[in-house]
This record gives sequence, structure tokens and C-alpha cells, in this order.
Amino acid sequence: MTDYNKIEAVKQIIGQTLDHLGVPGKVEFEESITKGLIFNISSPESFMLIGRQGATLHALQVLVQNIAVKQLGGQEPFWFTLDVDDYKRKREWYLKETAKAAVDHLKKTDKPVRLESMPAYERRFVHAYLQEHFPDVESESQGEDPHRKIVIRFRR
Repeated sequence: MTDYNKIEAVKQIIGQTLDHLGVPGKVEFEESITKGLIFNISSPESFMLIGRQGATLHALQVLVQNIAVKQLGGQEPFWFTLDVDDYKRKREWYLKETAKAAVDHLKKTDKPVRLESMPAYERRFVHAYLQEHFPDVESESQGEDPHRKIVIRFRR
């Protein structure tokens, strides 16, 4: 099976999943050099597919990926990202801006900055972004799920 066959198969799996959920939607595909294969769902009921802080979208991606692995089989894994109305792209932009503002605040006050609580995959994104773009600061997650927060401070 070629990659284009797999892409069409995944689009079909997503469509069937949406049908089972009773949520109308259109699936579009794009390929990104940095993010790989992205399947973006457009839906008038996107809020139902995204959920609070993207939790439903994350669960939907895990579900669709597991179905795809089971149906497509093969030796090589087929990785892709599922998005709804560009939610993840917009959320990443928001998280980057929040991290930049936190670092600016840290530089002005010299006091550790606590970000809002967020899911693990968003915390990983913020930690990686800070590590790559702000080598003079360090970050750590504190608290218990689902209320874990990132604390940003200057490196010791």
C-alpha cells in the first residue's frame, strides 16, 4: 500500500469516526516539513471535537491512530497529526506567546512565573520551546494532574 493509499484510508477512518459520533465534518490533508502529515477536520460543531484545552481532540487522535494501525497494519508505523479547525496551530501560537510574555515578566521582576495549568502534551511543547529559544531560563512542572503548571525561573 502506498502512502497515498494510507492517506486516503486515514481520511476514510476519520470520516467514519465522525459519522459514528454524529458530528458533521470535512477532512482535509496537508503535509508539513516540520510537523509531518496533518489531517484537519472542519466542522460547524468543532467545539465538540476539541473539548476543554484540546482534551477531546487529543483522545480523538489517539483513537484514530489506533484504528489506523490496526486496519493498515504493516511493519512501519504511520504517524500523523489530527487537528480540528486549526485548533492545534492556534494553540501552539498562544502557548509560544504566553511563554514569551512569562519570560519578559521574569526579566522585569526576577521572580519565578507560574503558567496556567495545562495537559502534559502542552507542557512538553512549552518546555521544549523555552529550552530552544531562552537558554538563560529553566522550566519545571509542579503540582498534580490535572492541575500541573509550569514554573519558569532563571537558571541557577
